[in-house]
Amino acid sequence: MAASKGKKETKMRIRAFPMSMEEKYVDDIWRLLRNAIIEILNKNNSGLSFEELYRNAYTMVLHKHGDRLYTGCKNVIAEHLKKVCQELRNSVDNNFLSTLNRAWTDHQTAMTMIRDILMYMDRVYVHGKNLDAIYNMGLILFRDLVARSGHIRDYLCRTLLQLVQRERQGEVVDRGAVKNACHMLMNLSLGGRSVYEEDFEHPFLEQSAEFYQFEGQKYLKENDSSTYIKKVEGRLNEEAERATHYLDGSTEKRIVRVVEEQLIEKHMKTVIEMENSGLVSMLRNAKIDDLARMYSMMNRVRGGVELMCECMGAYLKSQGKALVNDDDGKTGISFIQSVIALKDTYEQILEKSFDSNRQFKQAINNEFESFLNINLRAPEYLSLYIDDKLKKGSKGLSDQEIELLLEKTMVLFRYLQDKDVFEKYYKQHLAKRLLLGKSSSNEMENNMIFKLKSECGCQFTSKLEGMFKDMSVSESVMDKFKKHLDNSATSLSIDLNIRVLTAGFWPSQSSSNQCNIPTEISSCYSTFQSFYLGHHNGRKLVLQAQLGSADLLATFFGSRKVCLCQHCFLMAPSDEFTINDHFTSKLVRVKIQTVSTKGESEPERKDTRQKIDDDRKHEYPSRCLH
Repeated sequence: MAASKGKKETKMRIRAFPMSMEEKYVDDIWRLLRNAIIEILNKNNSGLSFEELYRNAYTMVLHKHGDRLYTGCKNVIAEHLKKVCQELRNSVDNNFLSTLNRAWTDHQTAMTMIRDILMYMDRVYVHGKNLDAIYNMGLILFRDLVARSGHIRDYLCRTLLQLVQRERQGEVVDRGAVKNACHMLMNLSLGGRSVYEEDFEHPFLEQSAEFYQFEGQKYLKENDSSTYIKKVEGRLNEEAERATHYLDGSTEKRIVRVVEEQLIEKHMKTVIEMENSGLVSMLRNAKIDDLARMYSMMNRVRGGVELMCECMGAYLKSQGKALVNDDDGKTGISFIQSVIALKDTYEQILEKSFDSNRQFKQAINNEFESFLNINLRAPEYLSLYIDDKLKKGSKGLSDQEIELLLEKTMVLFRYLQDKDVFEKYYKQHLAKRLLLGKSSSNEMENNMIFKLKSECGCQFTSKLEGMFKDMSVSESVMDKFKKHLDNSATSLSIDLNIRVLTAGFWPSQSSSNQCNIPTEISSCYSTFQSFYLGHHNGRKLVLQAQLGSADLLATFFGSRKVCLCQHCFLMAPSDEFTINDHFTSKLVRVKIQTVSTKGESEPERKDTRQKIDDDRKHEYPSRCLH
């Protein structure tokens, strides 16, 4: 212990790493790196040790020589690119674009290698000094010294525009070369698109506008509307495909907009209104595909659909007026059939050509409502049409077909402004169907009333429903009457069937329309009247025979018996029936129908209108009370 105490204590010392290097050593390292960068730029890098180069660059940055390394590298790359620029100028008339693309590809490859060698400088020195990363610095140098060198910049733009123009004219061009050049301009924008826009896209769009301005005028002179639209479609597809394949994708929207402006917006009125081939001609000939193309094209630009709607509406208005003006030569049923056929045509066009566009739908509805209400007899005609479809033996139509037609009549019903006029006529026609046994089925009748009820509410159909209730109650009354006859041992000379109707539900009949009732029928009616009033005190029965019918059994020419199913006719005392001796029929039962008309006679129509006006006088004040 004493001996150890006599020895001097030793301490370990750690020498600091030298923070400075001799200038000669720095020069040697830089010379090594400079030569390596030159070899890389000249594509002679196979013998280089990238690990050794990285260590040398690391050493320079570590010893505070990052500025010399960054600036020196920049100068070496710049000197090399000046030579590249000169080579490109010499190739202007010989494979310029392929030479440029090769130089750009080589430069990108070289800058990737240089970036890897100088990675430490990028991370420490460049980041701290807020400088451009070494790779981006290389791109900027290529942009300024090569791509934007005055002569090369102009020639590149001119070359690209010429290639696009030649392709538009049908030639085959080197799309790959154009694509590489456009990608180069985008990469030189360093994450933006300024270089691409200024050096190519702006001139490209300007040239395209001039090209399509001329082509639009040429197309109009040489083609009809349908062909013009097809050619515009082709150009739109070409430009979209071109932008997708070898221009920058962001150009697609811009170039398509140029085509739309020059070929559609500037000429849409001319194309739509083109005589013998425009929208009216397509509508007249139901050219579904051509109409769809026109809609698709016009829907691309502002105001296109509106212009089509305006033109279609004017034509539909003229078609509607033509139907109304031709009414004198048609029955009410054929008029409604024509309207439904026209509506079906436009519904098909709306769905298949106009993609059920709301503007077109509204325009179609407006015009149908307008011209349908021009015809004051439209409510009567619509009721007549429905009456025809709900009668027995409706021209061999199935229940499904009749249901479809009724749905279509409801569309027309919605257009009617005078729905109360329709109601008046519908009651009259329903009354005849029910009382004369002509209704095809109660289910169909009830379905139609349900449609009207859904559309207009309970008040609109309450009387119609009351009519059906009366028919049901009448059957019950007749059953009780027949039991009464059996119990009282009373017999009638004829088979009597009476319908007891509530006056407020059924159409009123004129008091002057009275039939000459035979004594036999009158006597039977008196028997029923006594029975009914005996069970219903305070009620009054008024015989309305106008809608009644009778079966008459007659013998002609000795032995042939024929049953005549005859409706009651209004006859004056001097009127009489005569027999047509030349009439023949294979049927034993022959119906004698009333004369069928296109609707009401003028006196009947005036009487109906007067009743409607009277009803309205009572209705309007009550509406004002709400």
